[in-house]
Amino acid sequence: MSLNCLDCKSKSCKMKGSDCFDVKSVSHEIYTRDEVNSLVKNSSKLVDNGRAGELSRFQEVIEFCQLQGYKNVGLAYCFGLESLALDIREKMMSAGVGIIPARCTMGGIKECDIDDNKETEAISCNPAGQAHFLNQRADFVIELGLCLGHDVVFHTELTIPFTVLLVKDRVYNHAPLKGIEEYKDSGENKQ
Repeated sequence: MSLNCLDCKSKSCKMKGSDCFDVKSVSHEIYTRDEVNSLVKNSSKLVDNGRAGELSRFQEVIEFCQLQGYKNVGLAYCFGLESLALDIREKMMSAGVGIIPARCTMGGIKECDIDDNKETEAISCNPAGQAHFLNQRADFVIELGLCLGHDVVFHTELTIPFTVLLVKDRVYNHAPLKGIEEYKDSGENKQ
């Protein structure tokens, strides 16, 4: 049987510093990189010395951007959340953080041009375009409610650091944990 973190009873990585998966040395090498070391130190400032639980995720994002000295922060957002994106831009800019917005429909790509199963002339979401645009202009990216699948393309194509501020969940008002709590297998998805 292979090692499995969820089935581990001893939790020896947390309790004794054990390295069950032989990742300690490679991890140390990664943390010595200046850009990674800065991320680790500044993220620690958000939770160390009793600060954990004092800041909302949005407050953490703003403070993290300030600590990192990010001047050009990309905001990759879903068109359906544009009013929220406007609010975020205003609040972040008032905190001294510059925002570069990137709507999901940027580029005006038609659905039929990228999905040969569709005949519609409707404009498609373009997460690859969002990533390309922001890779050229931003120091850091905040993702706001991209659709599942589109977010995967976006993450795959993005070459700069990012965080997810909001995960889209249309059923539970963007609170996907509620979907886990209330999950019942309907049997419809069995193959």
